[in-house]
Amino acid sequence: MADENERMKELDEAIRFETDGREFFLNAAEKSRNPFSKTIFQMIAEEELDHIQKIKQFYGSYSVSKKEEIPPVIEKKNDLQNVFEQAKEQMDPNVVANADEMEAIRLAIQLEIRGHEFYDRLAKEATADFEKVFYQHLAQAEDIHFSILRQMEEAVMSPKTFG
Repeated sequence: MADENERMKELDEAIRFETDGREFFLNAAEKSRNPFSKTIFQMIAEEELDHIQKIKQFYGSYSVSKKEEIPPVIEKKNDLQNVFEQAKEQMDPNVVANADEMEAIRLAIQLEIRGHEFYDRLAKEATADFEKVFYQHLAQAEDIHFSILRQMEEAVMSPKTFG
């Protein structure tokens, strides 16, 4: 029973992690001057909300029946990549990210790294296959966000920023 209690604590921690991440991305979007950054932050915030819903769904199935149905977690990378490319095309090359935006991007990257590490650890510790796969999907979703944020960091950097 202690093992099941530990799993419930981990699911609660995952929900808190995603909720905090969503708040971070919404705040970053609100403060962003650059429409490109704003769009990407908003998109990731919405995906964090989807993660919260999937974790709650998983939590319910785990605590009630331990079904081996795994709610799909992985974002459609192509959808996020398409939004990224569209936003990048519309980006005004004269709008340079300020220091606060660059810091938000860097913090977001660190957040996604921590998320990947957290879910990867949970996947490795999982005792049931369906639980392992669920956490692996969440870790992969964090990797997708990391990749998009790294591309975003590169896109908003400008030679002007470095003098």
